[in-house]
Amino acid sequence: MKYWLALALTMCSSGVMAKTPEQIRSAFLYQMANFIEFPAMDEAGIRFCFYDLKSGPGAILNKNKSLKIKGLPILIQKVEKNTAIKELSEQCDITYFDGALGNDILSSYNKSTPLDMLMVSDNLSFLDNEGMAALVQEGNKIRLYVNKQQIAKHNFKVLSRLLAVAKFHPN
Repeated sequence: MKYWLALALTMCSSGVMAKTPEQIRSAFLYQMANFIEFPAMDEAGIRFCFYDLKSGPGAILNKNKSLKIKGLPILIQKVEKNTAIKELSEQCDITYFDGALGNDILSSYNKSTPLDMLMVSDNLSFLDNEGMAALVQEGNKIRLYVNKQQIAKHNFKVLSRLLAVAKFHPN
C-alpha cells in the first residue's frame, strides 16, 4: 500500500502527464484524505472546504463529486473568508487555502486549540505560520510538505504512509 501511494503521488506530480498545478493539487487533496483518520468522519462522507469553487482545486473536485474515499462520498463546500477557524473545524475535514489567504486566517486563530480538520495551502510560508500541510510547486512538480509539529497537536491522525511521501518543513 505504501508503494501504491508513493507511485500514485509521483505520477500525479510528473510533468509527463501535462496536468495543471490545480489538477495535481486536487489529486493530492483527494489522495491525502485516504491516509488521514478524522474524528468526525461518519456515513455522510469526507468534507472538503474551499474558498473558491470557480477555479483551482475546489472547482476540479466539485466537478467530480462521484468520487469516494474509504467507501464514503466526498462533500465539497464553499466557505466564506470571514469564517472562524474553530467553525471551519466543525464543518470541514480538509480545508484548502489559496495563496496568502491561509496566512491571513491563521493569524487570527488561537493556536493552542486542537482542531478536527487538516489545513492545506499552496505555499511554504503557510507552514512557517503554523499551518499543517502545503502543496508547493517546484519547477514542474507539486510537492507535499508537512509541518509535523502542527499535525501532532490536532485531533486527527495522519497515517505513516502519507508521511513517508512528504517533506517536512520546518525541519
